[in-house]
Amino acid sequence: MRHKNRARARSLLRALSPGDYEKFEKVRIKDLGFGYDSFGLEVESAMAVFTVLQYFYKYWFRVDSAGIENIPGDGPVLLTPNHSGVIPIDGAMIAIDLIKKMSRPRIMRAVLYNSAGFIPFVGTFFYRSGQIAGARRNLEEALEQEELVVAFPEGSKGTWKGFNERYRLKPFNVGFMELSLIYRTPIVPTAVIGAEEQYPFMKNVEPLARVLNLPYFPLSPFFPLLGPVGMLPLPVKYSIVYGKPFHFYREYGPETVRRPEVIRLLVEEVKRKIEEMLAEGLRNRKGVFGFSGLSRLTGPRSLSGKILAGITGGKA
Repeated sequence: MRHKNRARARSLLRALSPGDYEKFEKVRIKDLGFGYDSFGLEVESAMAVFTVLQYFYKYWFRVDSAGIENIPGDGPVLLTPNHSGVIPIDGAMIAIDLIKKMSRPRIMRAVLYNSAGFIPFVGTFFYRSGQIAGARRNLEEALEQEELVVAFPEGSKGTWKGFNERYRLKPFNVGFMELSLIYRTPIVPTAVIGAEEQYPFMKNVEPLARVLNLPYFPLSPFFPLLGPVGMLPLPVKYSIVYGKPFHFYREYGPETVRRPEVIRLLVEEVKRKIEEMLAEGLRNRKGVFGFSGLSRLTGPRSLSGKILAGITGGKA
């Protein structure tokens, strides 16, 4: 952004959400001297994106969350959510939640599908708002810089699960576990309830996906029949739960990466925990759209409170 536009982004957020602006003021980046860091993050661009997306967070998806205290306030962190919904809105809602709920907010670094970074303007938009291309070296550098990284272990496979496969996790990639052990990074298992229904994915049109260099081209009951309007996600109720962190590196050293059978066992342990969190959330939610008087997170009677109580053995 130009200097004038940076000032405008700050003024707009300050006027619309003064409390959130104060939180952004606490964010510090490793500025290269041009207003952004080595990954391209510009705080004012992140503010501009937040200013828009917070209304989807509050009014469209009505996001509840629980377990935010399980996320370390500093040092390298890996969040490992389930992934779904065709359009990666789940990551965007986690990003907004981290700013709103953490006492000292952290800008998340989500790992992008590699081709997204090369789409004109789109790649720059993602980088300026804090996201990183999925090259392993980028993840290593982010953890070296003690960033909060969101890695979706299902990869792009998770976003194009068929509607009848919702909340059935795809096999996890193992790279996040290797990085956790090498860089002594806690893993926070994360469950997202709601995104799996936001866009009823029916079929992947593979020829079009290949032409557009995309991992999939979605066909749904609404798209392409309704044109661009059909790409709008349904106003489902979101609930995000952050579980207690795993510290596998305390028992398993970096040399464990040379033992793939052990790495796979540790990955499966994380996967099982997320499956348990999802199952608990689905048992306790009051409908996909949350129009049955479901309150926001105010105590143990709320949806997220019940989920967290089930995960932590009754302590909401």
